[in-house]
Amino acid sequence: MFYILYLMILSNSWLFMYNSNIISNSFLGSDVLSWFMILLTIWIIMLMLLSSHDYKMKNFYYQKFCFVLTLMLTLLFFTFSTTDLFSFYIFFEGSLIPIYLLIVGWGYQPERLQAGIYLLLYTIFASLPLLISIFFTSKLLGGFSFTLLNQMFEAPFWISFWFFFSIFAFLVKLPAFYVHLWLPKAHVEAPVSGSMMLAGVLLKLGCYGMMRFMGFFQGKVIFISSFLVSLGLLGGLAVSLICLRQVDLKALIAYSSVSHMGLALGGLGSWGLWGFSSCLYTCVAHGLCSSGLFFLSGVIYERSSSRSIMINKGLLEIMPSLAFWWFLFCIGNMAAPVVLNLVGELGLLGSILSFNFYTLTLLMVFSFLGACYSLYLFSSTQHGMHFAGVRSLSDGMAREYLILFLHFFPLFFLILEVDFMTF
Repeated sequence: MFYILYLMILSNSWLFMYNSNIISNSFLGSDVLSWFMILLTIWIIMLMLLSSHDYKMKNFYYQKFCFVLTLMLTLLFFTFSTTDLFSFYIFFEGSLIPIYLLIVGWGYQPERLQAGIYLLLYTIFASLPLLISIFFTSKLLGGFSFTLLNQMFEAPFWISFWFFFSIFAFLVKLPAFYVHLWLPKAHVEAPVSGSMMLAGVLLKLGCYGMMRFMGFFQGKVIFISSFLVSLGLLGGLAVSLICLRQVDLKALIAYSSVSHMGLALGGLGSWGLWGFSSCLYTCVAHGLCSSGLFFLSGVIYERSSSRSIMINKGLLEIMPSLAFWWFLFCIGNMAAPVVLNLVGELGLLGSILSFNFYTLTLLMVFSFLGACYSLYLFSSTQHGMHFAGVRSLSDGMAREYLILFLHFFPLFFLILEVDFMTF
């Protein structure tokens, strides 16, 4: 079953890649935004399947694990391709079920039950305003179709408050600062594949929903742009400082995800073509880079049975080949050159500066702190005196190098295809 499922996902990803023309019918449709997100979903789930090879070797409920991955792929595909508002809400909420099953069923610690409850409570309660907004929209416009929502352009000023009411669920899924506490808990307790899915695709549901709804409300976004930019930048700065005091590998990478999504929120709030396109590039780049970092932390956890930075030190001497991949993904996390993260973050910075030039100081500190926690992650794990108990750890295996390569080569080659006029 493993090989059949793997080949199906791989073949679908390549077929979908070469079939990027806009397709649409009464229920399903695809544009550039949907196509990118669906392709990212297929790619990450294929890598999740590869990274969970131990479940097959130990027969750790492997058939059920494959079923959960298939369910997740189906729900996310329909979420990104549906053209009906109510169906979008159903699939948007339904995508929580597989990740909840992954955390509770294959997580590491007993606290995984609490993490699963956090995940459900935060996201389901925050999405209730979205459900009310969808019903109100259908009553106002006479249907749930996305095409009807283009009439919002002529709507009055109070629509801006309704817009914030609608996107609150996406702010939690993003997650924005103040409503982000479920994410570190879920990441720390999730298995490696669960963390890869959370960072790679599920956080992008928030960006995707906001980009969709912003297109419908169009000019009314400008009434809350200042709030969105301020929330993204100040929240991202606060979380960047939190990153610098983490001693848990997965918690550090999880908080860095919140920081990057804060910058994406600021770019979306500035409401320009540059910010819109750059947010999509950042979503794809961060999904691949952060998923790779979580996989690396999982590799170390499998060997040392600890996620503590205090124990996993001096790995450059013990695992020199994996140290090279740590370096590549850490520079990707700080948006250094030759990776797609650079293009996305530069575009977001330019978009926010064009909205308000006085954000320059905040953006400088933002970029500086991003480099700080990425270098802290690399130097604290790869350098220093290694703990005597981890002296006998083995270097990477061929399967692990394959997974890391499949994470990195889209990051490297997609930078050659960047076009900010995509939309």
